[in-house]
Amino acid sequence: MARVLTGDSMVNSVRKRTMTPEDTSVFTDDDILEIVDEELNVQVLDKLIVLHGENLTIEVDVPRNTEGSYTIPYRAVGNKLRDISLISGSAIFEMSQISIGELPDYAYGDSLLSYIDKFYVQNNKIHLIDTTRSYESLRIRYYLRPSFLTKLDKAGVISEIVKDTILNTLTITMSSVGKNFTDNSKYDIVGHNSPNNIKAFDKQPTSLTTGTTGIIVFNLDDFGKELTDIEVGDYMTIAQETPVPNIPTEMHPLLAQAAAVNILESLTDTEALSNAERRMSKMTTAVQTLIDDRVELAPKKIKPRHGTLASSIRPNNRGKY
Repeated sequence: MARVLTGDSMVNSVRKRTMTPEDTSVFTDDDILEIVDEELNVQVLDKLIVLHGENLTIEVDVPRNTEGSYTIPYRAVGNKLRDISLISGSAIFEMSQISIGELPDYAYGDSLLSYIDKFYVQNNKIHLIDTTRSYESLRIRYYLRPSFLTKLDKAGVISEIVKDTILNTLTITMSSVGKNFTDNSKYDIVGHNSPNNIKAFDKQPTSLTTGTTGIIVFNLDDFGKELTDIEVGDYMTIAQETPVPNIPTEMHPLLAQAAAVNILESLTDTEALSNAERRMSKMTTAVQTLIDDRVELAPKKIKPRHGTLASSIRPNNRGKY
């Protein structure tokens, strides 16, 4: 845990890198946390996503609706999707995207153009071409946006988890309670181990009791398979907040350095800024080397999914190619 930079230790790290005193009125702790959040989005997040390690990828199954129109999750990075597929029983059907300009080609159900498994995106909506097809849900995979970094006193620490299937309740006891917790807020649960991912989010409690310890109760039905990941020691936070960055631990110093560069630039300390930028460049190279190729001895297979040769690589009925 010593390597993990919580909101408190992140602020201290940035101050040491910039020699900014704690008693300054120029950069308060909240100012630094805002800069950290900004640098996470513009300097660090893209470096994590470009490696295609699926670090931030989550999936959600949205029940079928008759309109065939679905909203892109508002917490998706860049309001973009990773993948879409249709779920029917145990079968998964891949979806292919077409552009809006191609819509006239599918208007009349041309038999030469298969439109069953196709969709297009307009504004923040996913629209299926065929709205009559039978399926149970649309599976959406996307990059979940990391939450805003806060200090530890704004989070609770889970000490007990009790599921009651008869009363349909999930009761979570916290050894400490976030100072801004209210019963009408929505909550996230953040893992306490690297990569400190968001295990559940936007959950509305039915009751909250605070004191030396805290007890928060949810409807059990509001949790799906993510419930199996929640464990004692995880953090309970207000939705879109986190006491530790939702990225691999090895990237925490890089995030602190990016924030330091931002501050030194605003202070017009050119010599210190030049040194900080050179250090950040070296750190970026080192960190990307560390977190790339998450399974080193299992190289990814390259298989064309939509090309003319796709049919030649599909397995036969015995599972062989």
